[in-house]
Amino acid sequence: MKINMFRICAMLAISLTASIPVLQAQQHTLEGVWNVSVTVTDCNTGAIIRTVHSLQAYHHDGTLGETANTALRGPSEGVWSAAGGGTYDDSFYFYRYTSTGTFASLAHGTDTITLDQDAGHYTSVGKVQDFDANGNLISTGCVIHTAYRLIDSEQ
Repeated sequence: MKINMFRICAMLAISLTASIPVLQAQQHTLEGVWNVSVTVTDCNTGAIIRTVHSLQAYHHDGTLGETANTALRGPSEGVWSAAGGGTYDDSFYFYRYTSTGTFASLAHGTDTITLDQDAGHYTSVGKVQDFDANGNLISTGCVIHTAYRLIDSEQ
């Protein structure tokens, strides 16, 4: 009985020790909820078009959701994936509305995200394209995000 108990304890200790690097690696991920400052610029001149703030949630299954602090757009839905070396790519869509609340465009955003060393902040660069109701491209803006983590996926 003592030998079996020793074996069980030894196996548990080995399992826990082996899982520590995996848990640490999982904490250094984009997964979680982020407070994001979004700056959209004219890609040719660099002039600022607009600045908004958003909450972005990167889920374990590779999906993302976002909401912004403006009534002129709806929530975003999209996907994200690891690109290697602490970088990630995402692609998402949302509706834009006029000041009267009618449809203005369908926006498609793409970003390349760089997670910092402590996994508490990220920066990204990307673009957002707006399409009219017939799917015609009507505008393209360049995007810069700076973000800090609100909720870690492990919490």
